[in-house]
Amino acid sequence: MGISNFRRNKVVAGVIALLALPLVACGVSSNEPTETIRLGLSPDEDSAAVLAKYEPLVEYLSDATGLKVEPYVGADYTAVIEALNSGHLDMAWFGPSEYVLATQRVQGGVEPFASAVQTDDSMPYRSSFVVRSDSGIDGPEDFQGKVIAFTDPASTSGHVFGQYALAEAGYDVNSLFSQVVYSGSHDASLLSLLNGRVDVAAISSRKVPGFIRTGVAGPDEIKIVLESEEIPADPITYRPDLPEQTKELLRRAFLDETPALSAALEGTGFASFGSVNDSDYDVVRTAYKVSGLEPEL
Repeated sequence: MGISNFRRNKVVAGVIALLALPLVACGVSSNEPTETIRLGLSPDEDSAAVLAKYEPLVEYLSDATGLKVEPYVGADYTAVIEALNSGHLDMAWFGPSEYVLATQRVQGGVEPFASAVQTDDSMPYRSSFVVRSDSGIDGPEDFQGKVIAFTDPASTSGHVFGQYALAEAGYDVNSLFSQVVYSGSHDASLLSLLNGRVDVAAISSRKVPGFIRTGVAGPDEIKIVLESEEIPADPITYRPDLPEQTKELLRRAFLDETPALSAALEGTGFASFGSVNDSDYDVVRTAYKVSGLEPEL
């Protein structure tokens, strides 16, 4: 099931979103730091919620670097990649699968320089297969003929590692489910499950406690019947052609553990940022290969 087969319906939305962005300088490297940095964020939930959650971090980055940091939430998971490729963004907080896509798609590449470290009380980052507690579904052996909601073809926990977990367990999504739908977000997948539109939802394990805590789902209303292996931390990346002075400002802002950074991350599920290498995401490349997916837009 190639990812490219599911992109056509999102092209128009992605193009409109890109046209709405102010153009920033791209492809020009100098020793002087830029004045404005456009930060791309993925739509793992409603865009307004994403902006609200990361507003303190954006303010912290502006204060710590002396640069004007402007956030942008993509219309879908790959819109951030396209915006970075076209020069409308300077940096991006990617999910691991998006990062692998970006390394192939973005002209000149992307450079990972930090990774998001979860708080001690956060659940490990996995793809969780969630069902209604009264569904009679207890594991993948009961998925035959059911309807599943993934979030987006490029979503790490909402699709790629879900397919990887099923492939590792010996199942083929194409023949296992009667229908595969893409909801657009983890929230939408869960609501589709609760409303009876789908039988199974593959969502981020990070999201489950919040859904229960906020009352979106009752603790006895849903259950997890399968999980993937743990997923690498989200990489923070910038364009390689940014001025070195700007890169240094950004690296220090993300990697220096300060009370101001801790406060800015409160409520996000992340505590700090650590170092990262491209090879840390080889397991994602393996997930694509084993599940038979192609990392394409």
